[in-house]
Amino acid sequence: MKKNYVLIALFLIALIPAAWSQVDKGLELLLLEDFDEAKKVFEQTATSQPDIAYYYLGEIALQKENTEEAMAHYQKGISADEDAIFCQIGATKLSLKSNPDEFKKSMKGFAKKNRKKAPVLLAVAQAYRYNDMHKDASGALSSARSADKTYPYIYLFEGYWMEKQGNTGGAATQYEQAINFDPNCAVAYVKNSLAYSSVLPSAATNTLKAGLEANPGNELISKYLARNYYRTGFYELAINEYSTLLQKGPLSPVDERNYAASLYFSDKFEEALKALSDILAKEPDHPVMNRLMMYTQNELGNYEEAIAAGEHFFELRSDDEEFTPLLTDFTKLAEAYMAVEAFDQAIEMYRGAVKVNPEETAIYKEVATTLARANRTIEAIEFYQGYIDATQSTESADYMQLGIYNYQVAGQLARKVNAAKKAIEAEETVEVNLGLLNDSLAQFAGNAVEAFGKVIELAPESYQGYYRRANANTLLDLDLSKGLANSDYQKMIEILVADSEDNNQDRLVEAYRYFAIYYLYQYDASNSNDDKNQSIEYAKKVLELNPEDATATQIVEGLQQ
Repeated sequence: MKKNYVLIALFLIALIPAAWSQVDKGLELLLLEDFDEAKKVFEQTATSQPDIAYYYLGEIALQKENTEEAMAHYQKGISADEDAIFCQIGATKLSLKSNPDEFKKSMKGFAKKNRKKAPVLLAVAQAYRYNDMHKDASGALSSARSADKTYPYIYLFEGYWMEKQGNTGGAATQYEQAINFDPNCAVAYVKNSLAYSSVLPSAATNTLKAGLEANPGNELISKYLARNYYRTGFYELAINEYSTLLQKGPLSPVDERNYAASLYFSDKFEEALKALSDILAKEPDHPVMNRLMMYTQNELGNYEEAIAAGEHFFELRSDDEEFTPLLTDFTKLAEAYMAVEAFDQAIEMYRGAVKVNPEETAIYKEVATTLARANRTIEAIEFYQGYIDATQSTESADYMQLGIYNYQVAGQLARKVNAAKKAIEAEETVEVNLGLLNDSLAQFAGNAVEAFGKVIELAPESYQGYYRRANANTLLDLDLSKGLANSDYQKMIEILVADSEDNNQDRLVEAYRYFAIYYLYQYDASNSNDDKNQSIEYAKKVLELNPEDATATQIVEGLQQ
């Protein structure tokens, strides 16, 4: 019988380190505000360590401002262990909150009976903090340090409280104290790194590296080092840390997502695809992961799959910031639509892109160029005009490009008008409305004239604006009866003749040929010798620059017979 008692005693002694190890894990999670996981740990510890477990279950409930639940946990601890000092402190700070004198008297009693027990004195300090007696809390913390200055949680909970007050520097100092007194306290390195993360990321990284040197292979520190690398954009280093952690077991959902994103941002698209597929199999409606899936499939050229992920992502939209689509969400899905020639859907996505971030004006130009390459020039005009309106552009090159797009559409319409007229003359069936075609032609050609006029206004010394506007005006004067392009061609000739360089000889030939034809038409209508001579003169100017020009040769030979 005596032997059995010895075995039982040895078994209970063996349980104590394991139980306290779980308590430490719970405290780590609590300090890192992972309250749900901390709660699970303390619930598992409640049988072997009811006082400390129920006390911290109560503290977690207070973090969620649930005093009734907190009191219930404290009472459970007291019921399970009549000497439950922690739970007695917890219950007292709630029951005597409205009676500060009695509360203070009770806390002094707890402190006096446990003056050599740092954890109990820390609980007293926390009770004072809860009831806004900060001077008394400081006194209790001083007593805790006197009892055992190496107990790291004194500094950890004081740092945690300072963080809540916005005193990040003071909190960091407390965490450093915890490290100094207990280099094996992993959560102290983590809390210290988090305090530095927003103001000095390199210091946060170095703290975690130092923590791993002091605690080789520690999973908590490794996890936060991986997260720190991810947050600061060192994706390859994040991947390395996460790969090490994966050898020890599965990652948490947050870290799975960080790992997948790190793979994507490191251009490891095949690996990212596998990681994302695993995540979405468990969380099919996670918006950020659907976003990354769309991006990844796009990069791999799997456009149908990118569209499926993108469409699902947009179905998940809400008013929450996390779910709000980014400009690139619209453009990536638009790119996938463009790749499968679903142009109408792509255009709608591009329209969404320019609305979601109006300050990102460069997108207008990029979209216009993309649509123009796909022969969706009318929509290209829409986006380029949007760019000019958004930026109030005064760049001649912008109006030049806008004019060119309008001119291209007008040219296409002019060809359709001519084809329709020929069909009508041949008494063939015409399936288009010639009146509407002419109206559209006038609209786009007029827009081109206006845009090129702006080019002339902004760069009057350049021949380009005159040349382009002359071309646009010829579309409004197909039989040259109005001479709408005359003044611009004359100005262009003036500028080019004054230019000593030969770079623009072709443009001069074009202008001279225009006038040779213009005056030929005038001569046909008026039979005037002046028009005849002008036509011959301009035709000869063409031949001086290009003796092989067939049109000029025909005019000279025909009029000089």
